Amino acid sequence: MEEKKKNVNKRKRFTDLAPIRVNNVLKHIRLVGNMTNKNNYDYFTEEFKKILKDIDDELSLIKSKLKAQENKKKKIWKL
Repeated sequence: MEEKKKNVNKRKRFTDLAPIRVNNVLKHIRLVGNMTNKNNYDYFTEEFKKILKDIDDELSLIKSKLKAQENKKKKIWKL
């Protein structure tokens, strides 16, 4: 019974936090996108490419973590 309650709490925590965190990320990505406006900002293309690469690298890391979690469940070792 305690385990079921613990899983419900984990689920609730996920469903409570996911929309907040994802909306924050999307908002900040849009703010970074606003920086492409050359009328308001002066930057070199290579600087902006580095920003995009770092964002892409972080997203790839998250995808890798998810895939690793999925693979843990599939992995059954036998002798």
